[in-house]
Amino acid sequence: MARRTSTSSASAMSSMRKRRRGARSEVVLVSRSAFCAMCGISERQLAIWEQEDLLAPVRIEQSGSREEPLYDRKALRRARVIRTLDEELEVNLPGIGVILNLLDRLQR
Repeated sequence: MARRTSTSSASAMSSMRKRRRGARSEVVLVSRSAFCAMCGISERQLAIWEQEDLLAPVRIEQSGSREEPLYDRKALRRARVIRTLDEELEVNLPGIGVILNLLDRLQR
């Protein structure tokens, strides 16, 4: 299945790559909508993954009465793994949770 890349997604990824070439210690955080565009998922799908504890924002910024979840590169990589398991390998959500748990243990 071919992946579609929207213009906003491509520009967001390009901007993230440019920052990566600079200082390695710089932490880049992106908003929920930018994160979804970069991953190629809907905000509803992201909410489901968060509900299932497969993914979580790195930080939640308070702006007035609103809360804005922010995501980093590690969350982006994790979301891409989840998407691959879900769409290409057709693993169900509990199965994805088990696989992610095992991957987390291997990285320790």
